[in-house]
Amino acid sequence: MDTSFGRCRVTGRLGQRHADIVECMLYVAERRREISDGGIELLVDPAKLRRMLSDHQYSHGRIKKLLVDLRAATVEIVTPELELNGDRIVGGLIDHVIPSPMARRDPLTGNERHLWRVRLGIALVMLLERDLSLYYPPAPIARLQHGISQALARHVLTHRHSPAGGWHLDTLIRSVGGEAVDSMTLRNYRRRLKDDLSGLINIGIEIDAKDRVKRVTAAR
Repeated sequence: MDTSFGRCRVTGRLGQRHADIVECMLYVAERRREISDGGIELLVDPAKLRRMLSDHQYSHGRIKKLLVDLRAATVEIVTPELELNGDRIVGGLIDHVIPSPMARRDPLTGNERHLWRVRLGIALVMLLERDLSLYYPPAPIARLQHGISQALARHVLTHRHSPAGGWHLDTLIRSVGGEAVDSMTLRNYRRRLKDDLSGLINIGIEIDAKDRVKRVTAAR
């Protein structure tokens, strides 16, 4: 995908639901440990992760499938700044998820559940260090109905300030969907965003009648 921010190539399967998993693991992680080779390992309670992802809770099987996709995918990112230095980001997002010796009692079953040790891939570590700063709770975004709504919300929330008068809706759609979005896809994306208007308002994003997108005070 080519955008005004640079180029990204994904080998594998990645989408907004995979972003839900990554953001929620980063948010609920109870411990974080830096590895000597530059990697990062998180300690994650899978029960907290499921509650963060969904009111109805993701099934263990669905979370496992998304983690398998994350483990298998390779991303390559080139931005103008990186290209100027002859550099690029290439690698995976998740290296492994393994049981931790630490366990807790499950109040529903009375059995013990093991926490997870999640090793972040070098590509994700580089993104966190160089570009991707997350200062928002991920749960409201995970509850949006459509991927385009989630992508737009993430794009807006990682910018500290809105442009004067807000963003043009179609410009934002092309920023997250690629410059080659055709007219039919654009109409479909607009319709899906209208489905998620109330959820976006709860996050602090408004799409007004003139198709301008602005950051507002989130609804309570």
